Amino acid sequence: MRAKLLVRTAFHRSGALRLVRHWKRKAARILAYHRFQDSRALLESQCAHIVKWYRPVSLTELGRCLRSGDPFPSGALAVNVDDGYRDFFDVAYPILCAYRIPVTVFLTTDFLDRESWLWVDRWLYAFEHACVPILEIDLSPGRMNRFPLGSAEERTRAAWTLLEAAKRIPDEQRVKLMQELPGLLNATLPDEPPAEYAPLTWDQVREMMGHGIEFGAHTKTHPILSRMGDKSEQREEIEGSKLRVEQETGRPVLHFAYPNGLVDDFDSDVVELVERARFHTAVTMQGGLNVPGENPYLLKRIGV
Repeated sequence: MRAKLLVRTAFHRSGALRLVRHWKRKAARILAYHRFQDSRALLESQCAHIVKWYRPVSLTELGRCLRSGDPFPSGALAVNVDDGYRDFFDVAYPILCAYRIPVTVFLTTDFLDRESWLWVDRWLYAFEHACVPILEIDLSPGRMNRFPLGSAEERTRAAWTLLEAAKRIPDEQRVKLMQELPGLLNATLPDEPPAEYAPLTWDQVREMMGHGIEFGAHTKTHPILSRMGDKSEQREEIEGSKLRVEQETGRPVLHFAYPNGLVDDFDSDVVELVERARFHTAVTMQGGLNVPGENPYLLKRIGV
């Protein structure tokens, strides 16, 4: 570990990082944020770094370059925010506006409509408030798993281990498990999300849109699209979220973000549905830079 630190320090001091940036000026970076709780100072420093070393651009501008064949602006960097939590409005929005950094926020529309809080948050909340010492759960036929839940550390470990497993099972099974989980844990979930999990309001969306914030679609309920067996349900998640944002904002929605966004979380059929819905771009959570000629429906992002 110390050797890696020394190599990294030497790399920065040598000026090599500036050379790497120069070599990659023709590629476009897309940063993906999610939450901003207690992060004002950190975000301020990141914004200062962005405007010093890169050219902040909108996702719409990157999409235009990809469709036209024009090169990206030198040092292009776009900022994305997923899900639609209220802490974006409270914390990040004023800072990003002050630095004049364009942003695209991807909205999970049932979340904003107060139909349900995000299933991942309900999952974590249920484990945090579990009132049983051990959880026995079967995520695959004939394979019972036991998780001790006696301490906060054990509950956190079990929550994240099982959450990642839940993302890999058929969506119908995941929904059923999510319905059963509070009972298995003897945990009570409030109907409305607690403040730390609260969504944006549509009024806040319209206010921010008036100050240059772009809004995209991120499905209705944030399922793992590749785990859904019914193509009509996939289409409803994709097109339904697009229509809902357009209804509330009165503007076309041009951009889509795949929930979770890793290589196994969407497939060619899902990409085709996104393209048919007339989005201009779609972003993943596959890491890397985007080069001219990139497939606009498979854009890479760097998680922050």
